[in-house]
Amino acid sequence: MANQTPLAITARRRPKPTGDEEATTNLKLGEMSNSAALSTAAAHELLTRIEEARAQDPKLPLAYNDLINKNNAYLATFARFKGSETVQQVTSEAETLTQLAEFERAQLGTLCCDTAEEARTLIPSLEGKISDDDLQAVLDNISKLRDFS
Repeated sequence: MANQTPLAITARRRPKPTGDEEATTNLKLGEMSNSAALSTAAAHELLTRIEEARAQDPKLPLAYNDLINKNNAYLATFARFKGSETVQQVTSEAETLTQLAEFERAQLGTLCCDTAEEARTLIPSLEGKISDDDLQAVLDNISKLRDFS
């Protein structure tokens, strides 16, 4: 015990990864497979609305910490769509692809691919689920909503 630091005494071992998460040609999300998935723009909109609600209601604690600030900064930087109406339109457009998993639809809204080939390269699990024409039509509609500011 003389060799151990206080950290070594109190630290817990991290559980080994189960290995059932995979976002390749076979989409396996493990315990997260039935969880909701959000694009970065949708997550940014959600956090913005939570902040607004907390600011208006004095009963809700308005606790900021470094993690919340970093998440907000990240989402603000990488959210390609601004405004709740635009985010809803992108989400609705992606939801027309009912044969895709929710994770894949969220990825389409986050990655903003220009072509079906690019989407299949970045999201390999799309292969064989949807035709290039159908995918390209949705990507074109999403691209029209992008905010380059």
